[in-house]
Amino acid sequence: MAGNRLNRLENERRAIALTEAEMQARWLRAGLYREQQGDERLYRVQAADLALIELKRINGAGRTLGSGEPIAAATGGYPAEWPADPVLRRVIRRAIAGLYAAGMDAGEADVALGSDGRVSMRAARRRKIAPLQQQEAEAELQEAPLLIGADPEFVFIRPDGKVAPASRYLGGVGGAAGSDAMLIGRRLMYPVAELRPEPAADPAGLTANIRRLLLRAAGLVRDPSLRWAAGAMPVPGLALGGHIHLSGVRLTPRLLRLLDSYAAFPLALVEDPAGRGRRPRYGVLGDYRQQPHGGFEYRTLPSWLVSPAAAKAAFGLALLCAREADALHDIPALDERYVAAYYAGDRTELAGCLDGVAAAMAATASYAALAPYIEPLLDAARRGAAWDERADIRVKWRIPR
Repeated sequence: MAGNRLNRLENERRAIALTEAEMQARWLRAGLYREQQGDERLYRVQAADLALIELKRINGAGRTLGSGEPIAAATGGYPAEWPADPVLRRVIRRAIAGLYAAGMDAGEADVALGSDGRVSMRAARRRKIAPLQQQEAEAELQEAPLLIGADPEFVFIRPDGKVAPASRYLGGVGGAAGSDAMLIGRRLMYPVAELRPEPAADPAGLTANIRRLLLRAAGLVRDPSLRWAAGAMPVPGLALGGHIHLSGVRLTPRLLRLLDSYAAFPLALVEDPAGRGRRPRYGVLGDYRQQPHGGFEYRTLPSWLVSPAAAKAAFGLALLCAREADALHDIPALDERYVAAYYAGDRTELAGCLDGVAAAMAATASYAALAPYIEPLLDAARRGAAWDERADIRVKWRIPR
């Protein structure tokens, strides 16, 4: 726990040192900022450790509008309830993401809402916020097993290179193997296939669950001309994700930065170079979503469904971060060099963090059990190898064609 406090102090020191222009550059790089519009509404959000403290509407001078009462506020030392309005929830998510990108675990953010519904960071300030009540949540987590789940995406590609809508074969949203909704222009379409396996306690178990779903999908998709593709962007303009779900562990900014450092960075070193086009609209560092089951979804990763080895490595890295959150003190995601290299797709610069990451993992108690899943990925990254998003994923998953 002392390490956590030291890391928080270091984060605060770095955040204080950032100029307004430097913060704006970070937000722009992560897709969190756009130029000021003439018809904006401004909101001020206070947040700490990814939790909402207060939300209020302000004017250009920073004064509260309306009755002066906040839209949402913490009570009794517990976080504020998020409003039901999806627009306000988007404002809150942007504020938390903006603070995270600026290296602040706690602070105050000003967010602009345009008439087109788009949100943008405008300012951020560090604020001392009293610790929130966590006892009940911590007690529940101590009793819950640590489980890992996922919802990886893939696509069906026709011989002419166009995407065959997954909904044609797997139906609409729903079920363990289905299609994911996407707004294309003004039409809601279902071009992407998505697997929703049962969670497991280890990488091998979750990988087996995924293969069972791929076999089930193969029984439904009878068109032999289709190529099944995964990765970051196997089709230009169509980004895929390999979201990982964790339950039985508390979500904190520190854990997110560990996932960025120990999962997102190594996977970025082996992804197809075309994957650079996925960022920053997708693949933003620290991207997460709380889940109704009490866990959370880490959304930064591309679709590691390219092979069982890539999948097991992603699961092993995520589990190591969750199990050893207090023991991993090397956090490259706090180093501007590596963050910039990640967004730029500069694999040479990003590879500079690999030895430190590998050494830090190897020193943990959990590494011996997870090393067989993780080390093949580290070896590939050291060799400069990359997965091929043109390949049919069924070959490596041993799925009959």
